[in-house]
Amino acid sequence: SFVRHAAALAAVCLLAPTLRGAPPSEHAFIWAEANARLATARTPEAILEAARAYSELIDLGVRNGPLYYNLGTALLRAERYADAHRALRRAERYAGSTWETRRNLRLARAGLTDDEHAALPWYRFPLFWHFGPSMAARTAAALAGFAGIWIALAVSALGRRAAGRYLLIAALALTVLFGTSTLTSLHLEAQDRLREWKADPS
Repeated sequence: SFVRHAAALAAVCLLAPTLRGAPPSEHAFIWAEANARLATARTPEAILEAARAYSELIDLGVRNGPLYYNLGTALLRAERYADAHRALRRAERYAGSTWETRRNLRLARAGLTDDEHAALPWYRFPLFWHFGPSMAARTAAALAGFAGIWIALAVSALGRRAAGRYLLIAALALTVLFGTSTLTSLHLEAQDRLREWKADPS
């Protein structure tokens, strides 16, 4: 099918950029082995073997964007579209939105809906500040906003009430926007951890 061939092409073309984000050195062997398997796999069974190696790293406590991206790519090539979509969303959560991740998310949605023209949900565009940056970046922005609240109160206490008021509004907006975004991601991540992909071949 179109989706299968497109996913295979995407995996071959997009695998190389993710290799730079290898997990910690003690897991390097499993990481390299999984990447080699995915790069050379030609059958669904071989592709799932690569996915199992990535899943082994997750079982060992490794969680980062490149790992979930490669796991999602492997599951996409194996036509496990729902599992691939979840893994790619987690890749985006950990590493932020990239062209590669968005492309593979579209391919996963195309497989799920049997519509090769499937697009990402419309609400991603007005919520770009939630889907674009990584969870770590959004957490940092929320903390910066919280610190800004105290700075604004200090500025107001020093007699600069107008400046303090504007600073307070900006800091509150930053805290609320990125704070709720981070809490939402933490909740979704907790749910996903309860249903980690265990390479069930059924």
